[in-house]
Amino acid sequence: MLPPVRSATKTKFAQYHAFEDNRKRISIAKKFIEAKIQRQKMVLDYLHQRYPEVQTNISEESKGLKSAKTIREIMGAEGAVAQVYWHELGKVIPEKYEFESRNSRFRTRPIGAGDQVNCMFNFGYSLLEAECLKNINSVGLDSHVGFLHEMQTGKDSLAYDLQELFRFVVDLAILNLIETDVMEKKDFVRTESYSLRLRPTGARKVSDEVTACFNKTTEYQGKECMLSYVMLLKTRELAQYLTGKKKTLDFKSPGFSLDRQDSDEMRKKILDISYKDWKEMGFSKGTLYYLKQNAKSGTPFTMNAHVRERLSHIL
Repeated sequence: MLPPVRSATKTKFAQYHAFEDNRKRISIAKKFIEAKIQRQKMVLDYLHQRYPEVQTNISEESKGLKSAKTIREIMGAEGAVAQVYWHELGKVIPEKYEFESRNSRFRTRPIGAGDQVNCMFNFGYSLLEAECLKNINSVGLDSHVGFLHEMQTGKDSLAYDLQELFRFVVDLAILNLIETDVMEKKDFVRTESYSLRLRPTGARKVSDEVTACFNKTTEYQGKECMLSYVMLLKTRELAQYLTGKKKTLDFKSPGFSLDRQDSDEMRKKILDISYKDWKEMGFSKGTLYYLKQNAKSGTPFTMNAHVRERLSHIL
């Protein structure tokens, strides 16, 4: 449900003028992709902690962005990074999901999927798009006029632009669903056109996980803010930059920190601890037993703060 469209005429005029100024449009478009690539690198680093086979170096593929002088060249650099990004994500997705690639035609709007993973990503990105549209309306921008994505009839190009900044939130949500193995075959249905759709049960699982990620907090402007609120703030900052209220535009901040408690190093450390050493540290054998069971499993797990602190001092 969207709020009534604000009649922020001056804001919209400033947006249209910036779109017509090719140099300014290129500058803004680059900032969207710079932030997107930064967060894709962050997701790969996060996965690498648990899956050492995941490669995190995307510097070579992102080189083209710095020298890009047209929207097409910017999108070309983004595509080169995306190809590597999705290849690396594919390494952590079990074979039973039959995931082969993230087709580029799925990256703007959900138009159907051939496998469960793309189906979940499509739905997750549609939730993100709705959030972006709500924020665009709230600050008085025109959703149809983007800087990175071209204007097309019936397309909310600015929403697609803003999605690039926060796709990583959906990516982490879907990856968590895959790691925890909560999705079932009955959560999907094959349509007459042979594409997969989520049943209400599956849609609820994806929606709940994405919402939980939106509700996580990060420090921004000296305060702890939920990511959903940070999304609104970044949209507002864009509007303020376009109208001249802000002199600079920074989509890279805030910086996000993603550290896993169940990293590959931590799992090995837990499996190497003897019950004798563990008992001498003041913990029960039962606690270590469950830690070792979790470490052997392929699913994510968390630990109490005092357990993590003791483990961090081992070795």
